[in-house]
This record gives sequence, structure tokens and C-alpha cells, in this order.
Amino acid sequence: MRRGLTAVVAATAIVALTGCQSGTAATGSSSDAPSSRTSGTASGSGSASSPPSDTTPEGTTASYPLARSDPKPDSYYPQHGVPYLDTLHYQLDLDWQPTSKRLSGTATIDFRVTTDRQSVRFELGSPMRVSKVVLDGKTVPASRSGNSVIVNSGAIKANSKHEVAITYAGRPALIQEPAERSDVQKDGFHIGKNGQVWAFQEPFGAFTWYPTSDQPADKAYYDARLTAHDGQQGVFNGQVTSTTVTGKDTTTAFHLDKPAASYLTTIAFGKYKHEVVQGPHNLPINYWYANPNAPTLKLARKTPQYLAWIEKLLGPYPFASAGYLLVPGNSGMETQTLPTFSEALSKPTLAESEGDIVHELVHQWFGDEITPSDWKDMWLNESLTMYVEFRYMEAAKMPMDWGTYAEMQAVLDQRMRDTQGPPGAYRKGDFGDLNVYLSGALLLHNLETAYGRTKFDVALRGWPATAKYGNSDRTKFAAYMSKSLGPKAGPYITNWLTAQKTPAPLSKQP
Repeated sequence: MRRGLTAVVAATAIVALTGCQSGTAATGSSSDAPSSRTSGTASGSGSASSPPSDTTPEGTTASYPLARSDPKPDSYYPQHGVPYLDTLHYQLDLDWQPTSKRLSGTATIDFRVTTDRQSVRFELGSPMRVSKVVLDGKTVPASRSGNSVIVNSGAIKANSKHEVAITYAGRPALIQEPAERSDVQKDGFHIGKNGQVWAFQEPFGAFTWYPTSDQPADKAYYDARLTAHDGQQGVFNGQVTSTTVTGKDTTTAFHLDKPAASYLTTIAFGKYKHEVVQGPHNLPINYWYANPNAPTLKLARKTPQYLAWIEKLLGPYPFASAGYLLVPGNSGMETQTLPTFSEALSKPTLAESEGDIVHELVHQWFGDEITPSDWKDMWLNESLTMYVEFRYMEAAKMPMDWGTYAEMQAVLDQRMRDTQGPPGAYRKGDFGDLNVYLSGALLLHNLETAYGRTKFDVALRGWPATAKYGNSDRTKFAAYMSKSLGPKAGPYITNWLTAQKTPAPLSKQP
């Protein structure tokens, strides 16, 4: 998530520390400039390749091993997510009518249950009316309770796998975000002027537009088929696999090659153009934009250069495609393979906004490839990503947004602990504030200083592979760092995350 517009400390204490100087944008050589191909929504042309066979799930519900999750009640937001439900694959067939602002469709979900059940619950926003539920080929009754759909399945056994198709329609409604942010106050399916649509939904909000278990511990594969009208175009994560245009109606199919948590899905409808360029290792990079003059498009077009730099530090990009979706909203999200970002700059200048664009790409490793199993560990997403963003700014000779690490250690970290809580015990009503970004980045800097950059970089690069395309937590991270760096690393991390007072830097280690 973009952190440039978080509230609380940003307008006062941090400005005094940093002086807010603008930096110089990093640029690649002219030989790095990619070739591109652009298509308008009316033509329906563009990238339309079949998903890679080596990354596509095959067969029945039994053949989604990477999507097998072990969900539990979230310690921060237990009202979201279904702890016995492990969704494996979603096929979303959705139709958006921009004039009436009505979404309709069917979500076909392969899932398993982890306990014996007589019914199965999915989250779906209360404005969405469910008209039909089919379980394993048979129509079954279902009931509604608030933002839940309860499928009366009859007796099903623990660890059994099933397919449910839920047909529904309505005008999605946003939900209040548990945060004190200036960029996003409500999450989910945003409806703008002329029926344009986009989504920001961290820590939850995907349930406002499709039935799901809306928690980070449940990851699944996704395919989507979006039908748009009145000259609009639907956009989803991953790669376009087919496009059909009939008059002013366009149906586009998408495939996401690896499992994703629900908050990492994205959707948009609007008069989008689709541009495909070639990135490192012939990686397809998708740019979706409605406004060709959007200021952030200039930065988004540098994605191949940013990825090349990130790969040198973190290793090969983990997914089959990359890109950016530019929307009218006032934030940014690391939605898997296709970060969603506002058309407007996140900072006063292009140079100052560059770090935020890099930030969402780094999340593809930290947050998307490896995802926290509980929102108490949001810092695992944001701190690691923030640290790498600061490394990029250092390499590009750009000033750090929030002052030097010495200033953070001396003043800012304690101020954040006092007002927002420690990074691993933040206030539940203050999701996504600066402590989970900056305090954890300082922790990683202290580890780098104690063990040396070379040794630390090897450990950082290896972290996603410990739960590749799955979930992890602070206990596993601390144990991994103790094994990779030295025995003092894990206890130092554990103490840092919940200490009320800023711990001293770790002394130099062998």
C-alpha cells in the first residue's frame, strides 16, 4: 500500500525532520527503452496469450496444491474471513452496467473445508442479492445474514473439496476502513463518475463485489471474465487470455498465474487502453490507463527499469506478468501482477513520486509472493518493502522521505511508538500508519549494519522462498533471520516489534 498519504505524523513531526527536499529520478540508458503496442477498448486488440502451461492449475479441485491454505481467525480483524474455509480457485464471470451502476454475475469457487460442516459461509456485501447457489452440480438453499451468504450444504466432511457457483447482482457498497488515513477512508468497489470503477481493499473489501473469505491467510487462483458496456473495458489481475467485442460491449478474460489473497485482487471498468511492453527476460508488462496524460503514466512506463534494479537485489520476478493499472482513486495498492495506482502523483513532483511506484513493485516479492497469515504482521509487507524502497532511493541519489536512519533512531521511531504503537502491535483502528513502514525499515537497517550489507542481502533475498506463494509470520521470520544472520538476530526482531521504547541498535556481529 502506498504510504505517502498516511495521516498522524506526516504533516508535523516528519516534515521538521526531513526538510522535504526533492530528489532526482533514476533513469535507465536509452537501450533500455522497451517497444510497445497499444490498443483501444473499441478494437479489443492487445495482449491475448494463453496462460503458461507450467503455471496453470490442471484437473479438478484436487490439483491446486499451491492454493492450499491453513486459515485461522485473524487476530486483528476476526469479523472478516471464514476460518474453516480454504478457497482454491475462483472463476469470476461479472457484468458491469455503468448507467444503472449494477454489477451482476456468477462466482464459481473450488474450495475445501477444514472441519466437518452442515453449512458453509462466504462473505458477500449485503447489497448484493443472491439468486441461485449450485453446490457440486445441485441447486441448494442459501440464506443471507449481513455481509454473509450461508450455503446449506448438508453434511460435508473435513478436508473434502467442493465446487460452488453463486449467482448474484446489485450495486456494491464500500465499507469503512479501520484507519486514520487521508488517501482512502472506505474500501472495496469504488464507483466514480460515468460509471467508472476501481478497487482499493486492504485490509478487506473484496467481499463488496464477489463472495470470498476476505482474509490474508486464504490464497487462491483466479480467472475472470469481465463484460463491459457503453465502450468501457474491464480490467483484472494477470494476463488477458481472450477479448470479444460486440458493438460497444467488450468481454475480456484474465488469468492470474499464482495464488493470491483476496485483498490483492483488483478490478476496474472504464474507457481503458491496454499497452503491452517487454520487460526483463521477455516478461509481459501491461499498462492499463484511461487518461493518456495521467502524470503517473510517465513513471509507470519505467517499470522494466525498476524491475531490473529490484531483481538485482531480490532475485527473479515471481510472476508471469507485471504492470500498472492507473485509476481515479487517491491511493496505491500492490495488487498482484498489476499494482493499482492513482492517475495523480502521490507527491508534488515526478521525482518525489518515483519511490511510491517502486514501492508497489517491490511488494510483488514482499506481500504478494509471500503474504502474512495475520494482519498483526502487516509490517512484514510494509517494512521490508520500505527498506528496499530506501535502498532504491539511495542508489538513485534521492533523499529519504522521512529523514535519515539516525534521525529515525533518535526521535521518530519513539514518536511513532507513542502515538501509533510498536510496528508489531499497532492500534487496530489505525491500519497502515507510518509505524508499520518506517519502524520496521529501521529494524532492517540495524540488522544490515550489525551483520554487513553483503550477508544481510543474501538473507533478504532468500526470505520469500521460505513460503513461496504462501503465507508466513513473525515467528518464522525471526527464526529464519537467526539461522541466516546469527543467533542474536531473531530475539532482536522479536523485541523490536512490540517494545514500547525504541531498542538500541544491535552491536556489530560476526
